[in-house]
Amino acid sequence: MKIKVEPTLKIGAVRVLVFYEDKLLDNHGKYGQARFAECEIALQNRDMANDSKTQAFLHEVVHWLDHTYTSYSLDEKQTDALATGLHILLDDLNVKLDFSEIKRNKKGDIK
Repeated sequence: MKIKVEPTLKIGAVRVLVFYEDKLLDNHGKYGQARFAECEIALQNRDMANDSKTQAFLHEVVHWLDHTYTSYSLDEKQTDALATGLHILLDDLNVKLDFSEIKRNKKGDIK
């Protein structure tokens, strides 16, 4: 089963824009980045298989959940472990994330 990842997610009371940033890896050395002040999740798109993109996306979602609900109580290792656990759960349920609605580079305001 596929679940479509929408360009905006509601996490808590905040709408978070999800988009591709082509130079994320070059500029920041990351495959994903949670930006709390900007209400964004940026994902690297270049040369990423769907499983890698899913892992990066889930990692940033866990950062957002941590930011929203636990006031930054998780470190990077814990964040990655939870994201990996979620990824394994989705795989075991035969659920794949579909990123086809995510746009290359952010445009416009969150609606």
